[in-house]
Order: sequence, then structure tokens, then C-alpha cells
Amino acid sequence: MHGGSVVAESDGPGRGSRFTVRLPVATGVPARGEQRTGRPVVNRSSWGRRVLVVEDNDDVRAMLRTLLELGGHEVHEAADGPSGLQAAIEVGPDIAFIDIGLPGIDGYQVVQQLRERSDDRLPMLVALTGYGRSEDRQRMEQAGFDAHLIKPVEPSRIDAVMARALRREPGSSAT
Repeated sequence: MHGGSVVAESDGPGRGSRFTVRLPVATGVPARGEQRTGRPVVNRSSWGRRVLVVEDNDDVRAMLRTLLELGGHEVHEAADGPSGLQAAIEVGPDIAFIDIGLPGIDGYQVVQQLRERSDDRLPMLVALTGYGRSEDRQRMEQAGFDAHLIKPVEPSRIDAVMARALRREPGSSAT
């Protein structure tokens, strides 16, 4: 599926086995730990997107980062509302997963401030939350979120949101 190969070799029973997995090098995906300043210039393929994950739970953030990087996306992270807002401004993501219950300023305030500063280039905004009542959904829609995911999030739900984002042109406004 990715253009790689798998080879299994053995010298016979009791002699061990060697398995070789070869995958092509992904282009446009930054190496983990790579430091960037300002807005990066990345030669991404037509399917990769610049993604921002604003989540205060380290495990949830790491899971999302891993899932998204495996999908070939460039992932940036923030652990609280103020740094999430700053990252959204500096990084210019195509899609932003934003937790509602963030320290500093909550996800609603992050979205509100992004919209106030908007130059008509807003990312697709996805609420990532434990709040799932109908009135919560309505509030998120009124706040300007394009999608709403309830934690814990199934990978298939992330895939569905990313598929929706991939149908949009990078940098186009969702509103």
C-alpha cells in the first residue's frame, strides 16, 4: 500500500529468522524534534496537511501526533490556550484540533480570538472535548468550530475529519 516490501529469511528450523521491512522515505514530514522558527516552508505532497493539536493532556496529544504523522501530516503542538493561539497564528495550520477545557484560555476563546484576528485564512477548526450533550454541540457550532469530536476519540473519527479536511484546498476558509 505504501510502495514498500517485506522479506522473510531463515536458514531452517531452530536457526532463527530475519524479517526486513522497507518503506519509502516520506517527503514533507518534519523529523521528530526538528526545530522551526516562524512559518515553515514544507514541500508537502498533495495529501499532507499542516495540523495543530492544542491539548493539555500529554497522552492524548502524543496519540494524535503519532496518528497524524503516520498519515503524512506535519504536526505542531500546544499544551494550553495561550500557546495554542500563538501557534495557530505562527504556524498557519490547515486544520486545528482544539480541546475545550484548556488552561489559560479555553478552546472557545482560542477560536473567538482566531476569528477576530482572521485574515480570511482560517484553518478547519475541530473541537476536541469530553463534552457531548446536544447543547455542547450547539455551543461549539456557534463558537465557529467546523467539527466536534468527543474524547476518547476513535482513530476512525480522526480519519473521517482528516478526509473532510483533505477535500478542502489548503488554506481555504471553512466558513
